[in-house]
Amino acid sequence: MVKQAQEYQPDPVTMVAYHRALAEHADSLKAYATRLLGDPTAAEDVAQDAFLALFRHLNQVPTAAFRPWLFRVARNLCLDQLRRRKFKLSLFRDLQKDEDQPFTPMDAGGARPDQIAETREANQAIERAIEQLPAKFREAFLLCEVEGMSYEDAAAVMGCPVKTVSTRLFRARQRFQSLVSRLIKV
Repeated sequence: MVKQAQEYQPDPVTMVAYHRALAEHADSLKAYATRLLGDPTAAEDVAQDAFLALFRHLNQVPTAAFRPWLFRVARNLCLDQLRRRKFKLSLFRDLQKDEDQPFTPMDAGGARPDQIAETREANQAIERAIEQLPAKFREAFLLCEVEGMSYEDAAAVMGCPVKTVSTRLFRARQRFQSLVSRLIKV
């Protein structure tokens, strides 16, 4: 007699946690993947694939680890895509809308045109500075500074010790400050 494989049915509490993770992390996961791939459409696919993988492994991933687990999966999917494309890592290349740039103010509110232009130039300088960081420093910078992850979560995503994240982030901050100061002339 052959037994049929039963489909895994997560419990209701786990499903609530999954939907909460989807609502809380979808946008930041897409933004992270966009920065790594330089392609918003491919980034959406990566985010969807990461959430699908999480759903398939709900019984294996603790609820508290959803965020770092998702970013780790997204990172690996992005690296796979980049390897397949066989081109140098390029960030922010295809971003065109101001809403997609994390440093753009949400509401310019009654700002004068010269203030808006200065802010836009500063934002572009910041994006260029992040883009110019070496890949290993940029990744730590994006995870900790832009996404707000702890060193421990970033280490889990990057697959390295916490001390390595700390060192890379320190060096990324130094280089970022130097790059921004050169790009924004006061």
